Amino acid sequence: MINPLTLFRPSVWSPLARRRWSQFKANKRGFVAFWLFLILFLVTSAAEFIANDKPILIYVNGQTYTPIFNSYPETAFGGEFETEARYRDPYLKNLIKEKGGWMIWPLIPFSYNTINYNLTEPAPAPPSLENVLGTDDQGRDVLARMI
Repeated sequence: MINPLTLFRPSVWSPLARRRWSQFKANKRGFVAFWLFLILFLVTSAAEFIANDKPILIYVNGQTYTPIFNSYPETAFGGEFETEARYRDPYLKNLIKEKGGWMIWPLIPFSYNTINYNLTEPAPAPPSLENVLGTDDQGRDVLARMI
């Protein structure tokens, strides 16, 4: 059986495939575009871990929760409702903090459709520390929407 990683080594390729690869690398604009596309693809593949309004990890009452992968009711954290928890709610944040818990948030704590209600200026707001590229006319983070 062939190791799949060896397929990425040009020495294993046929002479025709090696010639095609060298011709592709000679086209500088196409080669740079290929790497840019690859980087953008990898960044957007990890978009849930970069921009999301749910924490990546929550630790409370000796248990670990992963809201990015699973849905948890508010009652799992000591809340009152059986509906899915709203992690940006100050009430839920205080519940978790009171029980000695903590949350790990993504770099951008907004999803593409999350409205930032804590703006100091009316929307559309200019760039700030909280919204790096600012907000659109409805108060949504522009960078989160681009990702």
